[in-house]
Amino acid sequence: MSARGVYRATMLAVIAGCVLVSYLVLTHRDEPSPKLQAGPRPDFQLPFPCGETWLLTTYPGHDDYDIDFFAATGPTAGRTVIASAAGTVTWAGYSATLSDGTQAAPGTSGTRGGLGYGVILDHGGGWFTEYGHLASSPAVHTGDRVPRGAVLGQVGHTGSTTVDHLHYEQLDDTRDPRRTRGVDDKVEAVFDGVPSGITSDGSAGTGPLRVDGPQSPDQTRTSRNCPAE
Repeated sequence: MSARGVYRATMLAVIAGCVLVSYLVLTHRDEPSPKLQAGPRPDFQLPFPCGETWLLTTYPGHDDYDIDFFAATGPTAGRTVIASAAGTVTWAGYSATLSDGTQAAPGTSGTRGGLGYGVILDHGGGWFTEYGHLASSPAVHTGDRVPRGAVLGQVGHTGSTTVDHLHYEQLDDTRDPRRTRGVDDKVEAVFDGVPSGITSDGSAGTGPLRVDGPQSPDQTRTSRNCPAE
């Protein structure tokens, strides 16, 4: 084959390859990202010391699965908040500000203006817990590795609330392909292997369920977040 013929054959092969790549891109560009699989759910416990009894509540507009904790006996303010399971602090600070003063990534949990002082723990396998409205700056810092039962702070009313309570969430960030730890990643909290019973806030305007009523009734639980024997 002449040099001209080799050149033409080479160019035709290149063009054919480009056409094939373009076809594959166009035919697959609208396909959803593959569903990620969460790891085993950690053995989450109530975020309070062993033996304390707490009331679990929600309200319309709260986001489904979000829990507000109030002490069942005695004052709520100033009570100790502890880690539900071992993990790494992925956020600790005030609302959208990380502990080092930088802004949290847009869309990630913890960047809403209402949490006040708060903490987010990464438990691995896609599992996260979130703690909000702490009374003051958290007792941990972004990047810290903490065991279950580690002190995170005290119950307060910082952020968009005037009532002392702990705002709490459990999240599976493999549910949302964008992995933002946002509304679509929220799941029903489970404590000591038992579902919390707090699911719907009763409002279709909030997710991830987005259904009108009924609102989940209040629940009462006693913490088994006890020191290892």
